[in-house]
Amino acid sequence: MRSALSIILLIVCCSYVELTHAHAADAPDYGRDVRPILSQFCFKCHGPDDGQRQAGLRLHTREGATAKSESGKTPISPKQPHLSELVRRIESTDPDEVMPPASTKRVLTAAQKETLKNWIAAGAEYKPHWSFVVPVRPSTPGGQRREWPRGAIDSFVLARLESEKLAPSPEADKYTLVRRAALDLIGLPPT
Repeated sequence: MRSALSIILLIVCCSYVELTHAHAADAPDYGRDVRPILSQFCFKCHGPDDGQRQAGLRLHTREGATAKSESGKTPISPKQPHLSELVRRIESTDPDEVMPPASTKRVLTAAQKETLKNWIAAGAEYKPHWSFVVPVRPSTPGGQRREWPRGAIDSFVLARLESEKLAPSPEADKYTLVRRAALDLIGLPPT
C-alpha cells in the first residue's frame, strides 16, 4: 500500500512539474503566433492603411498600439493585460464593444484570445519580419581538433560531434569520393 501511494505521489508531482514547465514555456512569438491573429481579425480596420483605419488605432506598430487612442484608452499595456483595452474588447459580451465587431462575421477562438493575453502579459514585443533583420555572422566555435575543420561549417559540425562525444569520420579515399560524386550527379555508380 505504501509503495502504491509513493508511486501515485510521484506521478502527481511529475505531472505538476510538467504542467508548470509548459506554462512557463516561451511567450507567444509575434511573427509566428500574434501577427497572424492581428492580421486576420484587426488590421483591416486598425492596420497600416490610413484610408481604412478606424478610431485612429494602429495595431501594426508597437508605438501605435501602446499609445492612447482617440477614446483616451491604451489599446495594449505591455505586461498588464488587465489594463489593456484590446483584452477588454476581445472578451466583451456587449455587441457594441466586442472586437472584432459582429458585422465582420469573424470571431476569435478562446485559444486566440489566450494567445493575445499571454503575449501582452509577456511584454507585447513586436519583432520585425525576418527579412528586415540584418544577418549577424555567429562566432565559430572552437574545438579540440584544430586541424580538422576546413571551413566555418566544419567548425559547427565538429562542435556538435564533440558535444555528443563522437569523433569525426576519417577522410574518404579518392575512389570513395569519385563514387559519391557519380551517385550524386547521375544517380548511378561509376563503371
